[in-house]
Amino acid sequence: MSSNNLYLFIDESGNFDFSQNGTRHLVMSVFITRRPDSSSYRLAKLKYSMLAQGTNIANFHASFDQQAVRNSVFRELANLHNAEAHSFWLSKSDSRLSAPDTPLIYGLLAEAISAHLVSSLDYLKMSSLVLVFDKALHIRDEKAVRAKLKPQLLRTKIPFHIYFHNVSKDFNGQVADYIAWAHYVALERQEFRPRDALPSNLAVATNLLDAVMGLAPSNPQPIN
Repeated sequence: MSSNNLYLFIDESGNFDFSQNGTRHLVMSVFITRRPDSSSYRLAKLKYSMLAQGTNIANFHASFDQQAVRNSVFRELANLHNAEAHSFWLSKSDSRLSAPDTPLIYGLLAEAISAHLVSSLDYLKMSSLVLVFDKALHIRDEKAVRAKLKPQLLRTKIPFHIYFHNVSKDFNGQVADYIAWAHYVALERQEFRPRDALPSNLAVATNLLDAVMGLAPSNPQPIN
C-alpha cells in the first residue's frame, strides 16, 4: 500500500441532538494514518483471537463492548505508533454556538481538519487524502457535509476523496470510535480511565470552536 496517501477516519461520540434531550457534549475524532492496513491488522488479529477464545465479537464498539474487550482494544491502540489522532469537542451549552445543526458542526470540523493539514504540508508529502466518515447521517446531511468539506479541503491543494461508510465494517473506523468515546466519557461523565489509556499520539483534544477561531494552543493537550 502506498505511503503517499493519507487516510483520515472520522467518528463521533455523543449525538447531534442540541435539545435538552441530547448529550451535553459532542466529540469528533480524526484518526490519521498512512498505513490503514497495519492498524486494521492489529484489530483483526485481536478479533479472531477473541472468537477462538469464545468471545462473540462481531466488531468493536466502545460504548457497547464489555470491559475486558475494551481493555484489550486499548492495549492495541497503545501500539499504534505510526499514526496520530486529533479529537475536537464541543460543549453544547457554549454561548458561541448559535442555531447549531449537523452540517454546521461538520463545517467547523472541516475547517479544523484543513487547517491542521495545511500547517503540516511542509513535512507531509501526500498524493491524495482519503476521508472516511461514519455513515450515520441522512442523505441530505451527507450532501450538506460534502458541500461544507470540499471548499476547506481545496485549501490543501491535494486531491481528496470523501466517503461515508458503516464504521462497524472498518477496523480503522472502530479505532476512531474508541478514541472519540474515550474523550467523550471524560467530558460527559468525568470518567478519565479510558482517555488516560490512550497513547500520547492519539490523545490530543481541542475545543472545536477554539480551533476554528484561532484560540487553540499550538500544542493541544488531552482533556483534563
